[in-house]
Amino acid sequence: MNIAVASAPLSPSPFETFGVDTRDPAEYIAAINTLRWARLQKQIRYVWENQDYYRQRFLEAGIHSPEEIRSLDDFRRLPAFIDKARHRDSQEESLKRYGHPLGLHLTAAPEKAIHLAATSGTTGTPTFYVFSRKDLELTYAMLGRIFRVAGIRPGDTTFHAFGLSLWIAGVTFIQALEAYGARPVAVGAEGGVPKILRYIELTRPSALFATPSMVNQLIERAPDEIGKPVGALGIQRVVVCGEPGGSQPIFRARVREHYGAQVFDVTGGAWGNATATCDSRESYGMHYLTEDYCFRYDLIDPESKRPLELRDGAVGEAIHTGLEWEASPAFRNATGDILRLHVGECPGCGHFGARMEIIGRADDMLMVKGVKVYPAALQKVVHQFQPRLSGELRIRLDAPPPKVNPPLCLAVEAGADVPEAAWPELAQSLSRRVRELLSLRPAVTVLPFGSLPRTGAKTKLIEVHPATK
Repeated sequence: MNIAVASAPLSPSPFETFGVDTRDPAEYIAAINTLRWARLQKQIRYVWENQDYYRQRFLEAGIHSPEEIRSLDDFRRLPAFIDKARHRDSQEESLKRYGHPLGLHLTAAPEKAIHLAATSGTTGTPTFYVFSRKDLELTYAMLGRIFRVAGIRPGDTTFHAFGLSLWIAGVTFIQALEAYGARPVAVGAEGGVPKILRYIELTRPSALFATPSMVNQLIERAPDEIGKPVGALGIQRVVVCGEPGGSQPIFRARVREHYGAQVFDVTGGAWGNATATCDSRESYGMHYLTEDYCFRYDLIDPESKRPLELRDGAVGEAIHTGLEWEASPAFRNATGDILRLHVGECPGCGHFGARMEIIGRADDMLMVKGVKVYPAALQKVVHQFQPRLSGELRIRLDAPPPKVNPPLCLAVEAGADVPEAAWPELAQSLSRRVRELLSLRPAVTVLPFGSLPRTGAKTKLIEVHPATK
């Protein structure tokens, strides 16, 4: 497959239309379903013919040949074939049998697996994303759509402050930027805030890639480290991912205030996925940029696991399937992401299509006296109190989730200039607001500004420690 990357001219609109010409949400979904079903039939045959692992999953689901799956609805009724736990088991078994961790679900010859990326391995064992040459070209093209939406042009200098190493947002992003024709300065989060600020000052990038946590750290520390605010560095675009917060209005407003820059919250890099917010004051969800290469919002009920109607406003767990992945495809992959689907015209930019809003993670869900709550939802409420609160928070549990012995303990930081005498009222106000919006009343502790660690990498919002209650 030959995919144009940097050489393709930029169109007047940065958004793909996928050949669908309608302003009706139901018609749009129907047209996209027709497009994805045409490609999906080829992928079903591909994984059936190239790997016993997936063929066994089909057989367990009662499917004895690809021809038995006659429609997209038939496909959507299949159970999840892989998730993070099965992915790790597959890796471990392939290491034992074949001496490599590429997984039993590898659907290409090992010598064709030329690129690896990985999750951060928060449970102790990372899961690997495996790329063939074809998969890399596809990934560069799909990430290129993100760069185009963010207004990055070939020849632009960009600064990379995500963690480097194997992470998708690390080496894979760097390679994609180079393939696109941009000039990434790859210092990485590992370089630390002082070095990052000095190199930004030296290289004068037009775009910054970083987690929301790192973006905030640079705001806080620039005056002391380089003697000037971040707004003096000339950054025009800030592209964030890796943790919640980048779509929240208070963060977007803070970026505009301090950097004088546009802000884009994005996801992507594995299995043909790419999404991005437009540069609107409010975030109205991340636009799906790769409807033609992945089925990202195959939504199921998180409890019953049954498929949900794909319509504007639907909320469910995302099952991800790459439509043209060669090496180690996501095929009915239970991502654990809880998404809200939006279909229609974006209030922020006017583009018509599908957008997603990440509600939380199925494995991060907390249950407090029958009330379900996601850490990202708590973070969103805390951010409403900026600048009286810094925005940093930790959910402190005395036992592993999901069940929480009430009250839920929430530690937050006071804003830099908020006196200690104001903390009790601030804690009460936050507790009331959480009660109003999320139907639970947390026990809130306000800490001095700077008490909670900043890493610049993904922030873990949940802490489990028996001594915290």
